[in-house]
Amino acid sequence: MIPRVVRRVVETAARIVTTESRCPDVVGVVFLFGVSAWIIAVVVFAVCFTAAEVGYRLGRRGAKSGIAKKEHLGAVQAAAAALLGLLLAFSVSMAVTRFEARKAAVVDEANAIGTAYLRASLLPEPQRTQAEEAFEKYVDVRLELARPDWYLSSSSGLREEEQVLQRELWSLGVAVAEQDQRAVTTGLYIQAVNETIDSAARRDAGLRNHVPESTMYMIFAVAVLTLGLTGYTSGLTGGRSLVATLILSLIITAVVFVILDFDRPYRGIITVNQQSMVELRDAIRLGLPLP
Repeated sequence: MIPRVVRRVVETAARIVTTESRCPDVVGVVFLFGVSAWIIAVVVFAVCFTAAEVGYRLGRRGAKSGIAKKEHLGAVQAAAAALLGLLLAFSVSMAVTRFEARKAAVVDEANAIGTAYLRASLLPEPQRTQAEEAFEKYVDVRLELARPDWYLSSSSGLREEEQVLQRELWSLGVAVAEQDQRAVTTGLYIQAVNETIDSAARRDAGLRNHVPESTMYMIFAVAVLTLGLTGYTSGLTGGRSLVATLILSLIITAVVFVILDFDRPYRGIITVNQQSMVELRDAIRLGLPLP
């Protein structure tokens, strides 16, 4: 039987209420990305500890039957543990690299929008006022898209509003350019708007660039096999430490949770800071010089 502590841990998964569980309509995301990282962590811990327990009981039977190959099993266990450590380190590196790229994308987009907003003042009236008002709405939309309940929802309408504002900003520059095709200032505005649209696309692409699910599934499989081999070897030797097994399961679970949390930029514990966009919005609303 599985120890009582494991059963209690599994039961807590049904009571976990996170922001992710309130996102009803996930679009364009992979399976693991749409599941709460807390639930995945609880399942990983329970499965790893169960594998160690099952392996231990099988090891005890093997020791009684005298068919044990302790030296060979020790080598296999060491190889599996080394492979698991390599996979975890590799996955953490991938997740951190993607997280840093998303942070930089926020700053780049804020700078692009700020430059385009400043260049909107080069336009004649009434296009100048229209562009400034559109930029104020655009920043609000981009910030709203950073909320997990909107980011994961297909029915928010924010994506459509974003595209409408982008077309409006572009069409304002085109309208002025048609009036005076030799105006250098209009070209500067259009160039800035183009960079604003491109920076938004790069940022959204970074959000969809997750750690491959195949890598995570491989980590889960190797972790279960490693804990199972560890339990089996302990059963052959006739002794084990339940505390050590719990700690090992917790360490693996903690690393997996960190990988998953890094891969969820707008929800969870580790999130991408939106301060650059917030400061830009406040500066535009107050009419202050942009930083």
